[in-house]
Amino acid sequence: MHKPIITIVAMSVQPFDDVILEDVKVYEQQKRLTIHITVSFKMKQNMLAFCEHIQKQVMDDIYEMTGKEVFAVHLYVRRLVDGKNA
Repeated sequence: MHKPIITIVAMSVQPFDDVILEDVKVYEQQKRLTIHITVSFKMKQNMLAFCEHIQKQVMDDIYEMTGKEVFAVHLYVRRLVDGKNA
């Protein structure tokens, strides 16, 4: 049912270097979407800003491609890896 949204999420995350998309869940209530994304990525200098940038990119891309309002994007970082373990 939400396969197009999951595809858009995957496309949105793809340009971010060293981010591995592990899981996406989409919930829709009253025509508003809530997205849960689980990722792993290399440690960054400013991880909070990096995560916020991913969230904004996902929200913007979904709205641009579908016109659906995204209520929230919950980003879960499952694992941080260093350069040796990537």
